[in-house]
Amino acid sequence: MTAGSFFIKPGYRARTKPEYYADVSDDGAVWQPDVYPLAATLARQYECKYIIDIGCGRARKLAPLYPEFQIIGLDFGSNLLHCRQEYPFGNWIEVDLEAGSKVELPVEILQSAVIINSDVIEHLVDPTRLMDLIRSFLIHAKVALLSTPERDLERGFNDLGPPANPSHMREWNLSELETLLTSAGLRPAFCGLTMSNDRDRLLKTSLAVIPGIHLNSGSVRDLASFCEQWLKATPEQRSGAQDPYMSDLAQLEREVNMMNLAAKNNVVAPPPPPPPTLLEIGIQRINSAQYEGAFEALTEALAKEPENAAIVFQMGRLAAICNMNEDARELFYQASLRDAELTKSIVDFYIEQLAKARAGID
Repeated sequence: MTAGSFFIKPGYRARTKPEYYADVSDDGAVWQPDVYPLAATLARQYECKYIIDIGCGRARKLAPLYPEFQIIGLDFGSNLLHCRQEYPFGNWIEVDLEAGSKVELPVEILQSAVIINSDVIEHLVDPTRLMDLIRSFLIHAKVALLSTPERDLERGFNDLGPPANPSHMREWNLSELETLLTSAGLRPAFCGLTMSNDRDRLLKTSLAVIPGIHLNSGSVRDLASFCEQWLKATPEQRSGAQDPYMSDLAQLEREVNMMNLAAKNNVVAPPPPPPPTLLEIGIQRINSAQYEGAFEALTEALAKEPENAAIVFQMGRLAAICNMNEDARELFYQASLRDAELTKSIVDFYIEQLAKARAGID
């Protein structure tokens, strides 16, 4: 394997010229079903506001991440035209990765961004410009996720190309992909397999999670562990914030930086803050409009502390926000029975909701 062959095995034949990939087919399956949810999870963990998708296609998986995140899609041709027409709330930037188009995004956006590059690299005649762009974004961005079909698992170990897909230039196996990325200064924290689609659920897609250059070695190890455990977890486990793979990566990063600074200054670092309680997790999820997760956290909290008035009050808030008005009234009544001082909080909540309604705020 050499750099000239993009580190693909000897004897492999790339396609001479791939077809333009117009992302119009819909076979009923969701392809790379874990890539975008993992990107969104990492964005929450790192407290990011933006998801940037390089080669966004028609943005069927990117668009639903709005409005929790501001979305930025990079593509060209009919794919980008479709995005501008269908999703006016997104920021759509024309970029031809083959032509070496320059993309300059504000530092303040990149510093609060997670990058996605899902099944794009295999379409390019020369992936060098793509890797240069990702590397330039990771000077400031938190993390990038890159996926591509795993050739040996999709085509067989004896496959020598060209790829069966006419829009694919070449395909890598997992080891070759990791070598390619590392050679370009994009050393993955995690490089493994993920599902190709949600229909057969077979692990035939390579996924590399590449840290931003500002992450120290401890934070990179935490990121690798997080991704490995998250990908193995069931959907139910992923929503359970008390499980170890849902640890707060942003908080871990802050703690490592604080300990490093303390060691540098020869002082004893203060102990890290305790993990959030189920009640605190429920409140955070209500405030970030993650209502199903909030219900799960608060229900579990109430099962452990059925007389905790604060938990009952937050259940009432959640019910009212979800337009379950009778349930909300009963929960607020039960909360006030447990703690009469919560009556003022209940009144304040309804005043706030009325003000939002008059202002036209959801």
